[in-house]
Amino acid sequence: MTAVNDGGTCGPEAAMPPTFVLLGHTGYLGRALCRALESAGNQVATSSVRLQDRSGIERFLDENRPTIGVICAAGERGRPNVAWCDTHPVETVDANITGQLNVAAACHARGLHATLLGSGMLYSVDPAAPDHKFKEDEAPNVKRSVYIDLRVKMEELMSYFDNVLVLRVLFPVSADLDRRGLIGKLARFERVDKVQCSVTVLDDLFPLVAGLARNRVKGVLNFTNSGTVEYAEIVNELSKVAPAGWRRPKIDADAPSRPACELDVERLAAACGQAVPDARSSVLRIIGGLGDDELGDLLPD
Repeated sequence: MTAVNDGGTCGPEAAMPPTFVLLGHTGYLGRALCRALESAGNQVATSSVRLQDRSGIERFLDENRPTIGVICAAGERGRPNVAWCDTHPVETVDANITGQLNVAAACHARGLHATLLGSGMLYSVDPAAPDHKFKEDEAPNVKRSVYIDLRVKMEELMSYFDNVLVLRVLFPVSADLDRRGLIGKLARFERVDKVQCSVTVLDDLFPLVAGLARNRVKGVLNFTNSGTVEYAEIVNELSKVAPAGWRRPKIDADAPSRPACELDVERLAAACGQAVPDARSSVLRIIGGLGDDELGDLLPD
């Protein structure tokens, strides 16, 4: 991968047009996308231009002329969590509506594809149908908030574009103990409920993004692994490899397992032309592969 930052160049192939422009490359998801694109041999131009800067986005696209399109991992996810958005609605609109529209429209005007990272946090399990898998075209039923309302509105607005793909990421899982990933979060909680839910294992799914963009897939896709993971099992598996001083989260042994939601991935599998990896198998593999240095970060300071 050749990274081009705000018009600068890096590497002997920097004069070649990039395959993709990546926005939000310094964030948790953006860094993982960079690694996936690099592993597949793509050339990537990255920029710190703000999504609200329509002219800046257009100028960067015209200067770099990507051959496929733009992948946007930028947006407002709350600081430190989505509850922040409830007290900062204008800032959230600016990033998650105005900014995303700027990217989509700038790409449309240039015949480029745009891939936007959205949210799969739109559903709550129906107690009457706990095994139901939510498809992309089902109306959200989760408790509404500023963050959720604007994610839903963003998907509605993007349906007017014929060049935009929205990928619904849910509880991202990285192959480490990063505090922003699900495994790293659970490992540091004081208490963990026996929740079952869909997850996005980054090493499994981010390598699929380039192919989806090349094929100009559009619309909305549930971007999670198949099946679900259970929080309690993650903690139990961590306890087998964690150092002795780790403060293991408490789990109510008598509490029943509580499904959060499972997203249907049939449409994703069809778009990729391959089966979607199983969530539980991937998470257990990641935990089993954690090294001593990473596990040592779980020890109290």
